[in-house]
Amino acid sequence: MNTIRLLFWSAVAYGLLLVFVRGIFPSESAPTISLTGIPLIVIVVMIVRDLTRRSTTPTVRRPIAASTSFRWNHVQFLSGQFRVAASASNSYFENVVRARLRELLTTKVSLETGLDNATLRRILSDPMEGPGLLEDETLYRMLYGPTPEGELARINLIGDAIDLIGAWKG
Repeated sequence: MNTIRLLFWSAVAYGLLLVFVRGIFPSESAPTISLTGIPLIVIVVMIVRDLTRRSTTPTVRRPIAASTSFRWNHVQFLSGQFRVAASASNSYFENVVRARLRELLTTKVSLETGLDNATLRRILSDPMEGPGLLEDETLYRMLYGPTPEGELARINLIGDAIDLIGAWKG
């Protein structure tokens, strides 16, 4: 918008200059190059200066060096999570691990059946409708039944539930 204002005021100043100069000199004389060319060059220089002043230069991005001294092995990370889940309290196991497994099941069933997630959560939480939708009583008991006691039982539950979720088809 400032460039348009600059152009407008430059045109006004140029017009006033032409009227003033043509009033002083006789009208029979042809306009000189200095009368027509120099003001146009000044206007172009002003516009270029205005645009370059507002233009930005790209910043040079320096790559951030990643620390390569310690890398996680994904299998070790997952096995660590399983150990934590197996030895955690019942509330942690129920609220975090089983909730995540239920979300995986809900996503899988949603993709297979086309139902929305809210409806699926409601159906799956109902002990009468959930096993009928899944057509697998074992998977339903794993995810919605009582919390198993002992680390080995929990690890087995997680592994079996993941296998059954992966194999489930609607």
